[in-house]
Amino acid sequence: MRKSVLCAMLACLLVISKEILAFLPNIELVSFFIILYALFLPWRMMLMIVFLFSTLQMLLYGIGMWTPMYYIVFSGLALLTICLRFWLTNEYRLALFSGMFGLVFGFLFAFPYFLLSWHLGWAYFLNGLLFDVVHAVGNYILMLVLANPVKRTLGMLVGNG
Repeated sequence: MRKSVLCAMLACLLVISKEILAFLPNIELVSFFIILYALFLPWRMMLMIVFLFSTLQMLLYGIGMWTPMYYIVFSGLALLTICLRFWLTNEYRLALFSGMFGLVFGFLFAFPYFLLSWHLGWAYFLNGLLFDVVHAVGNYILMLVLANPVKRTLGMLVGNG
């Protein structure tokens, strides 16, 4: 029961943080929190959190081509973070990882468009490239500044700190 409540609470924190910063283009805390959650939580809990978050986004915004990508990309980010825990040992590495994710985010979300048409995929990706750069810089700075205090708090919350 405690794990289910924790997953629901952490998924809601993702939704709330996304909505609070929605007025800033591609500045978000969702990937920040997913990366930090994945440093502490097992993969099953991470997938539950991502599933809840993605489902809540679908309920709030409807279904679109982005819908399956939320499930895939954020699950992939969580699982990749879990695999790289041994390397993601300080805020500089976390910031680099988070920034790189921000840079490739648009390319990953262009994948369904590539399936429809190679030209459409490239047009979608290139059209959003400036936003991906903003996303990368925002992710890098947010992780660099907030990683250590949030890691301490998460460690206490999940019982690992």
